[in-house]
Amino acid sequence: MPNDKNPFSSMEEKFRENQKKKAKEPKKTVQFKKPLNMKKYVKMTAILTGAFAIMLILIANLFIVKENEYRVVRQFGEITRIVDKPGINMKIPFIQSVMTLPKSQMTFNVSEEEINTKDKKRILIDNYAVWKITDPSKMISNARNIVNAEGRMAEYIYSVVRTELGQLDYVDVVNDENSSRGSLNDRVTARVNELLDEGNFGIEVVYLLMKRIDLPE
Repeated sequence: MPNDKNPFSSMEEKFRENQKKKAKEPKKTVQFKKPLNMKKYVKMTAILTGAFAIMLILIANLFIVKENEYRVVRQFGEITRIVDKPGINMKIPFIQSVMTLPKSQMTFNVSEEEINTKDKKRILIDNYAVWKITDPSKMISNARNIVNAEGRMAEYIYSVVRTELGQLDYVDVVNDENSSRGSLNDRVTARVNELLDEGNFGIEVVYLLMKRIDLPE
């Protein structure tokens, strides 16, 4: 047989050449991404969360004092300080509380009462008092709140009015402004304030006014 040229020889030569080229080429190194540092992110999240929580607590414990009010700071029921100047203040979180008391004058309508005069005339007295808090600490310690303070004040007003009117005839009560004994309202106001001072209630009646004096039907 004739020595025919092998048809696969050229393919083998090309394969060997390609293998030599690949062997000369530098090997590519596979680079792997570094794993995320989870501890770092957890720590950062915890710090931000804590800072946000502290900020919320601080904001929640700010309180504003207005012009016509007292702010009483209490800790475990005891008064620690009384703020009466307008501005922004802060209380201790969780252990302190703040209550508000009015600094301005207040009006209290005393319930209508039936009283006997010196000449045994029965009359109905309808009056009201304008009063204010002078010492919030005493008011809270001895009256606890405004409702109790007004209740005690009403008791004193009724007692003093009954005593004063019991010493006057009906005509003198009606014409009290022209009486030489002075104004009945002023006398009652002065005596009620004496009783309130004796009881250390921290309140004061600015003035008392009898709106109506009638004979019962």
